[in-house]
Order: sequence, then C-alpha cells, then structure tokens
Amino acid sequence: MVEHNPFNLNEISLFASIPENVRQYLEVGAQERTCQAGETLFYEGDPPTVLALLLEGQVDLSWAGSPRGICLPGSLLDPAAVLGDLPHTVKAVASTACRLIEWSLDALKESPVFQEFTRRHLAGCLREAQSRLSAVAAPIHYAGQAEAQPGPYLFPNAGVTFAFCRAAREPVEEALPEGLSLLNLPGGERAPVLLGLAEFPAAHPESDPAASFSYTETTVFVPVRFAATPGIFIPYIYPSSWEPILVGREVYGFPKQLGNTVFGSGGISLHVDGVPHFRLSWEGQEVSGETKLVGALMSWLGIGRHVASAAFQVGDAIRQAARLPGYRRIDVFNHKRIPAADASPGNLRYDVDQLTQAVFGVLRWFSIARLTGVELTTFYGPLHDANLILHEAYRTRLDMRLSTGRTVRDYLDRSEQ
Repeated sequence: MVEHNPFNLNEISLFASIPENVRQYLEVGAQERTCQAGETLFYEGDPPTVLALLLEGQVDLSWAGSPRGICLPGSLLDPAAVLGDLPHTVKAVASTACRLIEWSLDALKESPVFQEFTRRHLAGCLREAQSRLSAVAAPIHYAGQAEAQPGPYLFPNAGVTFAFCRAAREPVEEALPEGLSLLNLPGGERAPVLLGLAEFPAAHPESDPAASFSYTETTVFVPVRFAATPGIFIPYIYPSSWEPILVGREVYGFPKQLGNTVFGSGGISLHVDGVPHFRLSWEGQEVSGETKLVGALMSWLGIGRHVASAAFQVGDAIRQAARLPGYRRIDVFNHKRIPAADASPGNLRYDVDQLTQAVFGVLRWFSIARLTGVELTTFYGPLHDANLILHEAYRTRLDMRLSTGRTVRDYLDRSEQ
C-alpha cells in the first residue's frame, strides 16, 4: 500500500546534514508504503523504479540465494544501485512488517537538487567501501614460524572515547564465563557496561616498533571479579582490520569480529557486516581531568563520585611522593576458545577453552574532555539487545600498553576446578 504523507526528514539522521532546499524537495515528493513480513520488495537484476528509505521493520538482503546483510530503520535500500542508475544488486525481502518512504526515480532525475543528494550519498558509500577495502588489504606481521607476536603491545597516541552505560543485568551476566562475577554494588537492577571507541594510529609489538599497524576499534567492557582480583571482561570487540583479529584470537582470546568504527566531528558510529549497530553523538565538549574521569568510573560502578575522587587524589599524592610509576593499570580477562577440527555448529567442541588474563596500562594522558549533549542510539546487535542507557562520555588522547596474556583457568582441565 502506497500513500502520500507529509514528512519531517530533519528527524532522520540520514538527511539531517543535507542542505535545507534538498530536504524540502525530498519531503514534497515522499510517499509512504507499508508491506507485510515475507513480501519481496525487489529482485536482483530488477531495474530500480523508486528510492526507498526504511522507517520501521527489517529487510533481509540476499544475492544468489546467500544472505548479504540486513537493512534497519534509517537505511536506504540498495542505494548504490538505485542512485547509480544500475540494476539491483540484491534481492530484498521484508522479514517483518515494514513501513517505508519511497520516491519515484523518474521524478527525482529531473531535479538538479536531487543530483546533489546523489553525489553526496555515493561519495559516502565510496568512502566506506575504501575503508573496508583498506582493512582487508592491511598487512599482517608474523614472527618466527608464521606465529603472531605474543606481546606486549604498545598503542601510542591513541584516541579513545569512553561511554559509561548501564544495561539489562541478565544478558550481561549470561555473557560471563565460569569463574567471573559481575563487579557492581549488590541489589542493582542494571549492570555497568563501558564502551571504548578507539583510534590506534601506530599499534605495534613492544619489541618491534617497525611492525606497526593502524586501525579503529569498538570494545565492550564489563567490570568483573576473578577470585579476589577486580578487572574487566570483554564480551564483544570490533576492530577494523585483520591484524588485531589474528593477535586477539590467537594470543589473548579476544572475541574479535571485523567492524567499521567511523569517527566524525560530532559523532561515532559502528557498522558490522554493513549493518549499523549504534551511533554516539554529542553537541560539544569541555576540558576535564583524570580525577573527574575516575569519579565517573566509580559512579558508573555505583560508588559515590565525590568520595571516589577524593580517595583518588590522596592516592595520587602518595604515588608521586613514593615515585611510583605514573601509569594506571587494570586487569583484563578474556575467554579464549579455539574450536576443534571436527567441530560443527551442531556439535561445538574446543581444542582450547581457557580464561586468560592480561593488564592494560595507561602510560601517559595527553588530554581528557567530557562530552556534553551526548546521546547513544543503538540499532542492532548485542548492545541493542542489552537495552543500553548512556550516563556520560569522555574523549581522551593517551599512550597505552597491553601486557602479554597468561592462562588463569583451563576449562578443559577439570582437575583445576
């Protein structure tokens, strides 16, 4: 069913940054369409007749019978083909009841205003494709007999944005492996979750600065306790290149999956397999310091912010007087699993099933800023399922170090239990 309705495209992030005259032109020609689950919107090879924007629901994409991703609200359907005046490259089927906005291509092609929109959007598509191609073509450094460097690793001049959130407690606790418990004040209905959105321009093994590689990464941290040791556990992590995926899986056990974290002047977004997972946006930022950042960290854990900041200041004074190292450390735990050669989706078996422990260290802070007017919008994936609520966020520039990992529990060796 297709009908004409007035729309306010300024409320849709895809159109928020385009010129007002372009947005007004598109609003006038917009028509609304609804479809039921299972309805085919177009087939691969069909000539496009409309430009379609998904408002509600989910559309599954496939090519030659194989899945090629999904479209979620706020996404154009097959935009490169439609705006490039090419046959559809995929088949699109509504997996749920959907509501869309459509524009007739014949009418749009007559407008020079639309040509400007097309140019901008295709340029964005090309930029994203080049970014993903660079990730695939990134070099992978080996040592000795084609083995990944075991570490430690240095991350100089890293830009990291920390987003302090709370999530539904049950899915967070279900993600914790045996031996780890959630570190949080008792009785809390929600669990603390920290997002780390990082740009690493020159990561490298500590022993070999020449073997450097650059990438972006989104990391999900959960505060935990292992016996008497507090630390963080990483249930999900999305780097933009293969080098950290190889090192993470083979050395530390990071559950890494290729993802594209895009940094802009007022926002950061994550796409996995071309599907948008979340967007963090802000209006401005104010200069802050390590004391306030630690206060935010403690408040996130459920500890009084002012008490935590005062304790930190006293501790920092003692550290300086005793000439102790000037960096901060935190233990990080990971669940390292390597499937057995004969494993299958219906028969999951592992040759390696371990809990590993390493240490993140902050060698030097260059800058810390608190973000203002900050907003987190999730679209898909485990973060969306966990119903995240954002509390506050900070942008930092720092030097980091990740120590060599060690095994603290072998789940295949029951004698340790």
